[in-house]
Amino acid sequence: MIKPSYAMSAMIAIISAVALGAVAAQTPTVTGRRSEFESRADLEERARLAESQHRTSEAWTLRNRLEKGDFQEGDRIVVTFHSTAIAQPIETTTVRAGKVIQIARLEDLKLEGVLRSELTDRLVAHLGKYFKDPEAQTTPLLRVAVFGSVGHPGYFYSPADVLLNDVLMRAGGPGADADMKGIIVRRGSEIIWSEEATQTALIDGLSLDRLNLRAGDEIYVPPQHHFSWTTVFTVGVSIASIILTFVRLR
Repeated sequence: MIKPSYAMSAMIAIISAVALGAVAAQTPTVTGRRSEFESRADLEERARLAESQHRTSEAWTLRNRLEKGDFQEGDRIVVTFHSTAIAQPIETTTVRAGKVIQIARLEDLKLEGVLRSELTDRLVAHLGKYFKDPEAQTTPLLRVAVFGSVGHPGYFYSPADVLLNDVLMRAGGPGADADMKGIIVRRGSEIIWSEEATQTALIDGLSLDRLNLRAGDEIYVPPQHHFSWTTVFTVGVSIASIILTFVRLR
């Protein structure tokens, strides 16, 4: 069981981390932050290291990401155009069936195999087929779930380069009884980030992108398990009643 003092210290640590980037954590907006988007070379290196250390699950996740890219159907992308030829300078587009995004009056842009770090360059190259010297910025939004002991559990669209700490605060922050050592990340029924690994991610300030998260992944904050004397007393009385009944029947 986690002592109240530890839970309070953990909450303060998360809030302090969020305060450093409060402006970026308010709403999904286009920013210049791209340091948290891992390049293809970064992922290749991580995959080779995982393979050499026989971390097969991690290596498979990285290789799968390199092959299939980061985008899933239903993902949203905020696009800012810097061209007078584009009627709408800012728009939010949704990744549609076949992993494509649609831009008005232009051919669909295919995102199969595209990483988040490659998205802006891919979009600019696509626009270059139609306009001279186009400029654009992109902010991929990731739909993740935050459940358990948090202020406002549910699904959230968050920029993919936002820190895991910030996502917890978007969900209302940890509850008073949150077990900060027990946080895990799940993909369906599979735990993809264990308690220890998630703790390291929180301490190191890793982003959703660096955690290799994709749409639909769930961050779960468990409640603490309190020892209840009331429960013990109730169970004890029940057992005593059963024994007494048995003795009387004998």
